Amino acid sequence: MFGKKLGVVAASIALSSVVLSACGGANGNEEATQNQDAKAAEGKESVSLWMFDADPMYQAAAEATAAEVGVDLNYEYIQDETYKTKISVALAANELPDVFQQHAGKSYRTPVLQSKTVAPLNDTLDSTGLGAKFLDNQLVKEEDGNIYSVPSNISTTLVFYYNKKLMSDLGATPPATWDDLQALVTKADDKGIIPIALGGKERWQGDLLYNLLVARQDVNAFDNALKGDAKFTDAPFVDAAKQVATLVSSNAFQKGFLGSAYLDAQELFKNDKALIWIDGSFNFGALSKAMGDNLGYIAFPKTGAEDVYSATIGFQNSAAPYSLFVNNSSKHLDKAKEFAIKLSLKLNDEFVRKGLPGYAASEVKSESQNEQLSAYASDISKTAKTQAMWFGLLSADTGQEYRDMTQQLYGGNLTPEEYTAQLETLLRSAE
Repeated sequence: MFGKKLGVVAASIALSSVVLSACGGANGNEEATQNQDAKAAEGKESVSLWMFDADPMYQAAAEATAAEVGVDLNYEYIQDETYKTKISVALAANELPDVFQQHAGKSYRTPVLQSKTVAPLNDTLDSTGLGAKFLDNQLVKEEDGNIYSVPSNISTTLVFYYNKKLMSDLGATPPATWDDLQALVTKADDKGIIPIALGGKERWQGDLLYNLLVARQDVNAFDNALKGDAKFTDAPFVDAAKQVATLVSSNAFQKGFLGSAYLDAQELFKNDKALIWIDGSFNFGALSKAMGDNLGYIAFPKTGAEDVYSATIGFQNSAAPYSLFVNNSSKHLDKAKEFAIKLSLKLNDEFVRKGLPGYAASEVKSESQNEQLSAYASDISKTAKTQAMWFGLLSADTGQEYRDMTQQLYGGNLTPEEYTAQLETLLRSAE
């Protein structure tokens, strides 16, 4: 319903030289090209790869895949927020690597497809027989019948992490209800402990928290409003916005949270400065490694009429998952396609090894999970609905406007009533 307002690419080509210079991209691209040319002269093909996921598993899997396919790998990790700008500029200028990772959601996927820079993978999926390994509905077929991407991550959801040491120091227990959460926020703030670390600079953490609060008021509120069967000014949206305003006014977040980067806020939690961290399930491994037995997890508290297993917020939807794309201008197109598909399957093996549900068949056996991850897996199996994050269901320009508005709600520049009225206007006009 929001298809008419799709933005092709937000970044201006005129800024490409500035952004690439700031990211080290221009020099990096020149060096990568020179390296590829040199290796091609030696008779060995090479594949360049851009990734934004910081988990070392990704680079290890890529290196193993390159060895299996018989290519040299030029691997470049780019910090998440920098990546979003760099990939937009590269799409506009057609200066992409051979293979690149892209975020989940329509707002990110549509510009890639509209750029006409990515190659269909159908032929390689069929000729290698590897397409049959992917589970049903895990390969996205576009309207033209082509498959342009393979998955690069499993479905992940929003998680309520807490610091066991700080919880114990407060003589408190994890909250089960909205009243419990409010009381815990007040208790932590009174003791000089940050109740909830929030990386507001990138906007998405606050955005997803609001999404979840709405779902806990009414699990079907967003879907009904999206279809036009309800309004974004209805009670679930207003009540959830009031909860956000309450959290802000009660000092639930650290000072200056709207200007805090995601990784800075994460460090507050990992280093015993913040009690709660509401983040993706993709962080279980990294947080467990950093915090050990000090990491706690619970299902998100009952904050509205719905129970704790009614719904959660997912970071992707089946039509626009985290993906690997192949540049159709790659000098080694066939090898790049084979590499991307085999990397996707190797990553799937790693997810299965960790005890997580994969997106493809795997012969790998699952290893034991830690207590917190096991509890999460159990809770997810009982959760009735995974609502895709709203941003991922909106067109690029509408999604950015929506997140800017939500930032104003967190900043106190819009009342809950003003915010939801503007939400109704924005999303209805995008139909």
